[in-house]
Order: sequence, then structure tokens, then C-alpha cells
Amino acid sequence: MRTPAIVLACAAALVAALPAHPASAQPQVPATVYGSVTVDGRAAPAGTEVRALIGGIDCTQAAPGERGTITDGPAAAYVVAVVSESQRPGCGRTGALITFTVGGRPALQSIPWEPGPIRLDLSVGSAAITPLPTPTPAPPTPTPPSGPPPTDDVTLPGTLVPAPASPSPAPADNGEASSLAPAVIVALVAVAGGGAVAGILLARRTRPRP
Repeated sequence: MRTPAIVLACAAALVAALPAHPASAQPQVPATVYGSVTVDGRAAPAGTEVRALIGGIDCTQAAPGERGTITDGPAAAYVVAVVSESQRPGCGRTGALITFTVGGRPALQSIPWEPGPIRLDLSVGSAAITPLPTPTPAPPTPTPPSGPPPTDDVTLPGTLVPAPASPSPAPADNGEASSLAPAVIVALVAVAGGGAVAGILLARRTRPRP
């Protein structure tokens, strides 16, 4: 929603309310009252004058006719600086009630005086108030997707998928080989020993007797 004119008007009034010289040489900071203005249930026409009074005394810092409302779309905004009693006798002091007129007509709202910015929406002739538009929030920042990134490996329907390779036979366990080795050696020794004994016996039989 568009609000540049209202924002600029409020900022200009706040800057104007600040002391132009060191605070020690200046009177107390005025109250800067701002908000929307509604007349008979509608936004006040642009240029409608808003004045601030304390105890019947006009305590508006600007001269009559110098400041008016600013209309932006369906709403109207105003900003007035209400001087302190150090600037104008009988004006702003903490707790003093500020009343307002809009285009010469009394507003339904009032507020205690205090230095610095004060937000107050005004209405005349009807309690209905058209508030100032609110800024449109920025869209949320998209959250990056979590998980593994996508890949290009796509298997189309009908694609032949190679069969998994058969597992290689596992090598014999070293513990079994080591346990078989002594038995084989004993068997070989037995065979060799038996052959030697048989050879000796055959040699005795075939030897001629004297």
C-alpha cells in the first residue's frame, strides 16, 4: 500500500521539533502529535487545518494556515508540534491535556502533553476512524531444500538393468589350513616309514644263504 506522502510529512515534523542548537540553550522539546484524521466517517480533505490547544490557548507551533492534513489514498494524516510552557506561557507541561480542532471543529480525542512524538488518531463528527495504512511486509525469504541434491541418473521404463555380479568364493580359513597341516605331515611320515620297513624285509628274503 502506498504511503510516501504521509511518511515524509511525519518525518519532517519530527525533525522540525528537534532543537536547532545545543539543548542547554533551548526551551523544552515540544510534543509532536501525529496520526490519521477522519471527518464525518471519511478521510479529511487534503489541507484541512489541525490545531492543538491547552486550556483554551492555541499551542500549535506553526502559524495558522501553515500546516494542513495530507491525504494519501483512503486515509489522511496530520502532524502538529505542541510547544511547551517554556516556549509559550500556559502551554505544554507534563500531564496538561491537549485538545484539537480539525477545520475549526472540535475533535473527539484528547491526550496528555509530554515531550517527544505521540501517536493519536483524530475524528470529527463521528467516532469512526480511518487508520493510516500499514506498510506491506516483505515476502519471506525462501528456504533452501534440505537433503541430497537431485541427480541426472534416471532409469526409463524398459531399460535393461545389468544383473549383479556373482560373489567371488571366499578364501579358505587360515585357521583350518593350519590345523590340517600336522595331520598330513604325520600321514606322510607313516607312509614313508612303512615303505622303508617293507623294503628291508624284502631285501632279507632275497639275500642268498651261505
